[in-house]
Amino acid sequence: MQPADVQRTSVLLVDDQPADLAALERHLEPFALHLVKAHSGEEALHRLEDEEFALVLMDVRMPGLNGFETARLLREHESERHVPLIFLTGAPREEASVAHAYATGAVDWLRKPVEPETLRAKVRVFVELHREREALRRQEAELRELERQALEDKRLRAEAERERLVVELREAVRLRDEFLSVASHELKTPLTPLALRLQMMWQELEGEPPSRERLRRHVEAVHGQLRRMTALVDSLLDATRLSNGQLVLRYERNVDLAAVVREVASTFETQAMRAECPLEVEAPSRVLGQWDVLRLEQVAANLLSNALKFGAGCPVHVRVEARGEWARLTVRDGGIGMDEDVRARIFGRFERGVSERHYGGLGLGLFITHQVVKALGGHIHVESAPGLGSTFIVELPCSPPEAGGGSRLDS
Repeated sequence: MQPADVQRTSVLLVDDQPADLAALERHLEPFALHLVKAHSGEEALHRLEDEEFALVLMDVRMPGLNGFETARLLREHESERHVPLIFLTGAPREEASVAHAYATGAVDWLRKPVEPETLRAKVRVFVELHREREALRRQEAELRELERQALEDKRLRAEAERERLVVELREAVRLRDEFLSVASHELKTPLTPLALRLQMMWQELEGEPPSRERLRRHVEAVHGQLRRMTALVDSLLDATRLSNGQLVLRYERNVDLAAVVREVASTFETQAMRAECPLEVEAPSRVLGQWDVLRLEQVAANLLSNALKFGAGCPVHVRVEARGEWARLTVRDGGIGMDEDVRARIFGRFERGVSERHYGGLGLGLFITHQVVKALGGHIHVESAPGLGSTFIVELPCSPPEAGGGSRLDS
């Protein structure tokens, strides 16, 4: 046991003879212990109240309180920690004395003059036991501290999670209120001209004679407003189905993506002319795959509607191409574009890149498009910069992903 390897450990030496105390110090010097000396039983009890000791070496014969009396008082008043006690005596070894010593709580008995090696051997045992107990206590204290820290970390994480949920809930409520306001406005928008057209039709019917051509224009306008309302309601229903995981895909074999996109683009020709957006479609003769035709039409229509809305006055380019086992649809406009912050959230529900006051809409088109593309096993991303237009790129596998609940393949 080298001094450099030993932690500070206290041992109490109790003897009324200074020479005997000095001898004990000398014998225990190799242990590098913290040796505390007491010259009487009364002083020993005070020392034991003030400090913690690994071992007590105490002379039996002392003036005042002798060793046995001191040991008895020590045992009566000591706390939960039991301090080992070895008696030292110069008296002959008598069985009665030894029994008395053990009865007072001593763990051993040494005769004076103490044989150094025997003393060191016995002290070593109790010092090492003490150090092991102390190490165990420290480990238990460290474990309790770790448990406390773990509980505190858990509490802090729970609190942070609660704060996050509160923020998300507030944001969800804000989006809901904003959406309800926009949805109300969007649904009312076609109702006003619809009511006006119906009133004009009624007046026309009361005329003599009613004009067939004017009635036809009124009916066409009514149909247009009804289609707009139907599209708005369909978007709301799709958003609800997607949120509840109830979107059903009906796969068909040998679906021609190029033909689907050309057909959808043809329905936007009038809108493109009004927006002064030349609509260019570049598609090969056929790009075949197994897809849901109605959902493909929805994806193409949403992207074209978005391009014409935000790219007014600029050409819109649509391209379809086959890439091995994948098909790609690209819709590019030369409109207002978007910055990185908008690109990061543009596919979220109710998200808009600009104010609804200027461009309208429910903020659901790109969200639905993203979810449909994802359900078809594909992916969509956007390349854009402010003032430089936007390019939406959709890539779809020509074969459906692993069939799961809600998918169906028709011949």
